[in-house]
This record gives sequence, C-alpha cells and structure tokens, in this order.
Amino acid sequence: MVRSSRGVTVVALAVALAITALAGCSEDRTTTGATGSTTTTAAVTATCADDLLGCARRSSIADAVGDEPVKATGDPITLGMINQENTPIGSYPELSSATRAAIEFINTELGGVNGRPLAVEVCNTEFSPEGSTACAQKFVQAGVPAVLGGIDVFGTGIDTLADNDIPFVGGIPVSEQAVTSANSFQWSGGIWGATVAFAHHAATEVGAKKVAIVYPDFGPITSAAEYGKTALANEGVDDVVLVPYPITATDLTSPIQAAANDAPDALIMLAADMGCKGAFDGFDTVGVEAQVYLVGACASPKIIEEAGPAKTDGTIFNVENPLDPDNVDFALYQGIAAKYGDGFDPVGAGTVSFRSMMNLYRVLAGLPEDQLDAAGITSALSSQDGDPSFMGHPSTCDHEQIAGLPAL
Repeated sequence: MVRSSRGVTVVALAVALAITALAGCSEDRTTTGATGSTTTTAAVTATCADDLLGCARRSSIADAVGDEPVKATGDPITLGMINQENTPIGSYPELSSATRAAIEFINTELGGVNGRPLAVEVCNTEFSPEGSTACAQKFVQAGVPAVLGGIDVFGTGIDTLADNDIPFVGGIPVSEQAVTSANSFQWSGGIWGATVAFAHHAATEVGAKKVAIVYPDFGPITSAAEYGKTALANEGVDDVVLVPYPITATDLTSPIQAAANDAPDALIMLAADMGCKGAFDGFDTVGVEAQVYLVGACASPKIIEEAGPAKTDGTIFNVENPLDPDNVDFALYQGIAAKYGDGFDPVGAGTVSFRSMMNLYRVLAGLPEDQLDAAGITSALSSQDGDPSFMGHPSTCDHEQIAGLPAL
C-alpha cells in the first residue's frame, strides 16, 4: 500500500465494532490533517469567541449555564490533577493548561459550582511510579473530592486514590489502572482506543491484508498493541507482526525497518511526544510504502511543521475532538482556549483534558452542596447513563461497557 502524497488527512471513526460496543465513558476517532494545517480555523473560533456564554447555552453543558455571566466567589473547591510534565521521556503541559482554561471560564462566566470557584492543583509525576504515588498521597492528605487525569503511564497513584475512595476522572488513560480501576472514569479510549481505531480503519478502509504494529515495550502500550492485533483478527486480518522497542529509544529506524521487512500494507506506530520525530525520521530513512498510522500527539502543528511534508504527508492520525466545524462544543472549546488559555495549542491532547473538566463540571453543577465530596461525585459519575459528553458521544459510566477495560 503506497502512502498518499496529498497531505495528512483527517477522518473521524467510532471504534466500537472492533472489540464490542464502545458506549462507555470513552470516545475515539481517527484523523488525518492537511499538510501543515488542520481543520481548526479562525472561522470556527469566531463562532463562539464573541459570546462564549451564548455558545455554552447551545452546547452539551447547556443545563448548567445561566442567562448572564456570573463570577464565582467564596471558598474554592480544590481538585487535584496528576500529569507528566518536563521529562525527557515525554511532557504534556497542554493537558494542564486546557484544564486551567476550562476552570477559568467556569469561574468567570458560569459562577463556579454553587457559586464557589473551582481550583486545580497539578502534580507532576516526573515519569516515575514513586512520583505518581506521591501525587496521590498529597491529594489524599489535602482531602480533595476528585482528581483529574492528565497522562500518567504508571498509574500507581490511582491505586492510592482507590484505597481512599477518591474518584480519578478523565485525562488520557495510558496505564492499566486508568482503564481497570473501579474509581476511574474515562471519556477517552487512550492508547487502546487509538490502536483499535487504526486496526479497524486499516482493515476496512485500506483493505490491508498484512499489518505491522510498532510500539514501545511497556505494559499498557504492549496491551494496546495486543488489542490491536485482536481487532485485526476480528476483521479477518491474521497476518500481523508486533515489533516492540525500548520505551526510551529516540532513534526508531531499526524497529521500523524490522516492520517494513515484512512488507505490510499498513504500519501502526504507537510512538508519541518525544518519539514523534524518531518515527517520522524512521519512515523517511526506511522508505516505508505502507499506510502509516500515528497517535494524535504527533499531529500537533509544531511537530508537523518541524518534520516537513516530505515525511508527514499521507500519515493518518487519531483525534478525539469533533471534526465538524459547526460542532458547538468544539467551537466553544476553541473560544475558551483563545480567551482563557495560556497559549497552549488547542489542536492536540488538550482537547481530552478539557472534555474531562467540562464533563466533571456538569456533574458537580448538578450536586447539592452536601454531596460535593468524593462519595457524592463517585455516585453521580457511576450513575451516568447515556448522558452528554462534551465534544463526544453520550456516555455510560457503569464499568460494564467493555470487557477487560471497565473504566472506559
């Protein structure tokens, strides 16, 4: 399968049928974008930029939006957030930035929760299991009612939160705990959803008969690669090779060459962040002719621009935001990012943490003051049944939607 030379394309896919009905707290789509550009335009942002509150009244959080802007006052409700930032293995500050932008909008225009402002304290795991646990212990001691997710590849902190009955809400699930723990509630399929979406697209749209999955050799990512292989088998594609590589590797030419030696029709690459450059360089060096798939973290305009069209054209990425420029939720997100953001790139992983915060806000706004604690929030999240999900599909969070991945 020769890679397209007409730019990075963007398509939206529901990934349900590759494993089972994906109607839980997660949504995943598949993407591809035009060379050096995206479907995000100034026109989309302008849809809501002049009247964010009016736009919010037409969005999925409409039931929690008043007629006039109201500024929150009084004692804040402090939430925790566990994220990975400023490490050589990967840094995702846009997840924290998008969450802060959502909270600033909620406090400034929606009146917070019961009139009280929200606050978020972000804790950096520094890419270690000890750091993840320390973050959770910090939030347990602080008595926060909920902890938002960013990216935490170890997930040990979720165990600590579970031991103390504190819900872990949203983010990008990349640890086993994030997708299996009873206290975890996820609206993203994370690496599992992306891999299954790629597998489904390769089998049904590309018509691939041979597929290679190249991935960092690390527990959750290995699990996702195996899910991808199962999804391909369910689509009748049995010629699948799995090619692991060390998670700290930056030169990915060797594993890409090993995958290409089998002459696959499609190559699914599970590198992200610091691995994006190595992936694009490796595809170019090896001269890969298969249809290439990469996770959405590698689709940011900055990464695409630095790699250049010769290396990126034809690549298919997954994204989790709506691709319809008329989608009100997405237009609201763009407007809030422009007005309240700190300059983070709204075309990227921030869409996922922003969604999580807006979904949590909708839940908090529906609770009386005496239920704004960990038990009340957990109960409200667990009772979600076909409820709206910001920039996503209706969600059911009963931990019974996907066998083996109950938090999705």
